[in-house]
Amino acid sequence: MQKPTCCGMRVRSVQDAEKILHAVALGILPMITRRLDEGDRLALQSGCIYVWEERSSNPAEASGQEIQRFTEGRSWGPSRARDNFLLYYEKESTARSSILQRNTIMPMQQLIKQTYSVFIDSPQNSRKWHLNAYYTQESLDMLFTVDDFQHLKSIHVPSGLYVCARNNCARKPGRPGGRYAPVDADRYARPVSSTPPPPPSGSVSYPVPIPSALPPLSRIPPGRHLAPLEYLQNIPPIPRDPSDDDALRRLSSP
Repeated sequence: MQKPTCCGMRVRSVQDAEKILHAVALGILPMITRRLDEGDRLALQSGCIYVWEERSSNPAEASGQEIQRFTEGRSWGPSRARDNFLLYYEKESTARSSILQRNTIMPMQQLIKQTYSVFIDSPQNSRKWHLNAYYTQESLDMLFTVDDFQHLKSIHVPSGLYVCARNNCARKPGRPGGRYAPVDADRYARPVSSTPPPPPSGSVSYPVPIPSALPPLSRIPPGRHLAPLEYLQNIPPIPRDPSDDDALRRLSSP
């Protein structure tokens, strides 16, 4: 299964978004290189962040990691602009609601998609990157930020390297000062005086920020607790849909 670029995080500002994008450019965080399959879509939840590159119409600019269109298998309402971000609110789907209600005892929460798109210039070509962040209003305050991870907080983003696509509807072939140089990981990763942070600990093999400790209790809204194990073990099984019983009877009949 393809892992998200980040898990359990939220994007507060353009500065946060650019640090995540630059972490991908430096190889600290992974880029999404193919469309989400069914398993990836089911795993999508609040706190997931995906960075992906849009496929160019010019074959000469192809890098082999582009995606034509990013889809999650969900329905979204019209976009709403907020600063340089676009927000999309998930629309309720009857089929999806039925599946979720059968597999959880928790009430459904509306997912919100936050997107940010940029152009990146290099001597070879001009590329377009996208950042998709997902959250719910109920879980927003419990999610981590780039400031909670030293290897992300210390990243220095070169000024002007990432140009917001919403401010450049018609892409121009060049800008004053020439094209930007390729990303230099040793130069831009962090201040020269800083020592490289150790990789995140844990059993996860991909470079997604992993907290070294549980979130502070102040991040958990009062009154919200996990259900006791004894309660979960004694919940009666959810009855099958009558149509499922009918189908089983047909299969078992001679």
